[in-house]
Amino acid sequence: MPVLVNEAAPVPPPAYHRAQARLGPALHIDALTLVNMLHLLVLCRLAVRLAHRRCAPLLPAGPGGAPRTYSEESLLLIALLRTLWRLSYQDMHDWLGAWPALALACGLPLGKDGCPRIPSPSQQCKRGQQAAAPLPEALFVFSVLAAIRTRLIGARDLIIDSAPILAWRRADPDAAYGHAPAQHPRPLLHGYRVHTLICRGSNLPLFFLLSPANVHDTPFAQPLLAWAVHLYQIRPRFIRLDAAYWGLKLIAWIHATLGTVAVIPWNPKRQKNRSCLPPTWTKEELGKRSGIERFFGRVFLFFRLQRPPLSGWPIIARQVALTHTATIVVALAAQQAGRPDLMRSPKRVLAHTWEGF
Repeated sequence: MPVLVNEAAPVPPPAYHRAQARLGPALHIDALTLVNMLHLLVLCRLAVRLAHRRCAPLLPAGPGGAPRTYSEESLLLIALLRTLWRLSYQDMHDWLGAWPALALACGLPLGKDGCPRIPSPSQQCKRGQQAAAPLPEALFVFSVLAAIRTRLIGARDLIIDSAPILAWRRADPDAAYGHAPAQHPRPLLHGYRVHTLICRGSNLPLFFLLSPANVHDTPFAQPLLAWAVHLYQIRPRFIRLDAAYWGLKLIAWIHATLGTVAVIPWNPKRQKNRSCLPPTWTKEELGKRSGIERFFGRVFLFFRLQRPPLSGWPIIARQVALTHTATIVVALAAQQAGRPDLMRSPKRVLAHTWEGF
């Protein structure tokens, strides 16, 4: 009889080995390497300057009181890291206290004892809410510009769609009741809607707008495209939308002003004349807009944006901007590491598991 050695050792199925060979090893980049590799502190400093140029900072405080210890770019970078690693304010405070090198890389000042001074959880929350300028939105714009400069985002084929964000509290003053998607079990949802413009080639966002859940999608298509063309100086070839955006004025503006082909299905409820249908209204072309559904699924589930524990329009908009920026940061890190196949896999790019350290 053959002798069995180590009978209790687990043996993975052959499908596991095939998947590992196809996916390759994970990167698991830690936070300090990510900050230094992408120069995130410099990016946050540029975002603060841009935001203050577009929106004046707060007035200086009067006599008395303690001066501000932490700079806005440091707190913005800490908020981005907290979003990337899905941490609470307290966990972020403890993490920076246990890792002084990361605290110094975030630009935190030194105390009298020679150790970095760490902002408390309440300080992180209050300073984020009191920021007069839209700092996360400016950081998102700079991250998109960095992705376009490195040719990570081509912006030749664009998709527009919206997704609901559920309100955490019923007493949220800025949330509203709106129609739910067809696959949702409830007919109405209480919360917001995020209208996003993404690049189909890279499946990364270019611009977004936030609205209450009771607002229709159509008025947001033209501002999304106009802002993206103005900020990034892009020239898209195709713009793919669903039937909710159907309108002759929008299609004429896309074709005449942008010089772009609009791929949009015909909505019989809003237009009975089929003679003015665009030539790209085909089943094959409409199927190419499914990438934005995968984008929403990845962002909402991994970064917990489906129902964030937040309340109020400014706080929700700040979290949406940080989440969209986090997706681009993950893609930039994968590109810098020579693994573009992992640009849409934050679990395999970021070091959420620490067994190898």
